[in-house]
Amino acid sequence: MKHLVIFCLFVWGFSAQPVTAQITITNSVFPVVGDTLHYAFGNQPGAINQIFTPPGGGQQWDLSGLQPTQYWNQIINNPQTGSASGAFPAASILFKPVNSGSEEYWQVTGNQVNELGYYGLDPIGLGLNLLFVKLPGLEQSWAPIAFFDIHQSASNVLTAFDAPIAPPVLLNLVPTADSFRIRVTYQRIASIDAYGTLAIPGGTFDVLRKKQTEYKSIAVDVKVAPLGWIDISTIGGQQLLPLGTDTITTFHFLNDVSKEAIAICTLNTGQNTVTGVQYKAVNAPVATFTPALDRELFAYPNPVGHTLYVHFAGDAAAAVQLRLVNAQGRLVLEQTVEARPGENDISVPVADLAPGVYALILQRNGVVVGRARVVKM
Repeated sequence: MKHLVIFCLFVWGFSAQPVTAQITITNSVFPVVGDTLHYAFGNQPGAINQIFTPPGGGQQWDLSGLQPTQYWNQIINNPQTGSASGAFPAASILFKPVNSGSEEYWQVTGNQVNELGYYGLDPIGLGLNLLFVKLPGLEQSWAPIAFFDIHQSASNVLTAFDAPIAPPVLLNLVPTADSFRIRVTYQRIASIDAYGTLAIPGGTFDVLRKKQTEYKSIAVDVKVAPLGWIDISTIGGQQLLPLGTDTITTFHFLNDVSKEAIAICTLNTGQNTVTGVQYKAVNAPVATFTPALDRELFAYPNPVGHTLYVHFAGDAAAAVQLRLVNAQGRLVLEQTVEARPGENDISVPVADLAPGVYALILQRNGVVVGRARVVKM
């Protein structure tokens, strides 16, 4: 009886909240071929940390103080136009992630959107373009979406490649290797824990808040005759590659009319600070200013001991900033260089940095144009 009373009070507490913003989201907002979704990015902590509110209804969040640092037109293409379409026969749409030449393949059904995988640069900075198929597909969204929904999804990736194309960082570990493979596991839980209104530059929207936590684990195996596959994620107890498990927590603010998420806020590992926001560009400029790189940002050697070399290609001469951010989100190194059109190789001294995992960020005119993960030994 006591539990019944507590439950009734809990339900009454929610029902006493205003219900005008308690929307239900249908599959009408699922992406389809021909769509172009307009997003902006901002990273002003003072304008965004007020999103940390308890679960519940009738809430008001205000991100109207965001200033865009970058825009992105997410163009939804026919998957048959992709170079890896044969590997994803169930794909419904294809797009290229922001600042990336990779191809992302998704499946859209009447009640679900699943990430099937991608073709592009590997996730650990080896500089290899490979095929990464997620089995089963990892749930990105569902329909209908309503307050109190909880969804879980899991997926695995197993991508092998021959030793002749492996970079020295792997071959030096196992000179007799026949081949290598990258293993990735994803575990994702998403809950619709709040609803209300969200203000962003250009408008205010009724939203549901989805809190999503993803655990992403990466490992590397080597195949050596006659032993077969051996996990080499750590050698002698020391991690030599940017592997292991990352926890990625995001708040997604979703609307029942807009195909764009109204905002996606990414949190730090402590889940107490917002590190950046992707939000709907209500008044998108005619021409977005996502600077293009001819190739992904590539850092080597990785892991690094003393000097990190950063390779990228640009389309014009410009001053660029190379920034290293530690796992706590603190800027530990910044270097400004004059980049030239075409190929660029920049050396960055890192001997004085503490061992650990760092985010390497390439910026031009304050806009992020490339990212890489770096391990300091």
